[in-house]
Amino acid sequence: MPESVKVRVGKIPDLLTARELQQLLTSVQTDLASLTAQFNQLRTDYNAAVTPTNATAVTLNTTA
Repeated sequence: MPESVKVRVGKIPDLLTARELQQLLTSVQTDLASLTAQFNQLRTDYNAAVTPTNATAVTLNTTA
């Protein structure tokens, strides 16, 4: 089941720490989404140009 950064960080009692962690985790999540898209495009391009691979597409288990 996907975990929500906003929901989990919202449970941190210290508001300042929660804000800092949310910014950090949101940034990490953005980078992971970008890497996912790049990997999946690379996989698509490889399958179109060479022998198809059995590698599965990347999916993330986190949500904003």
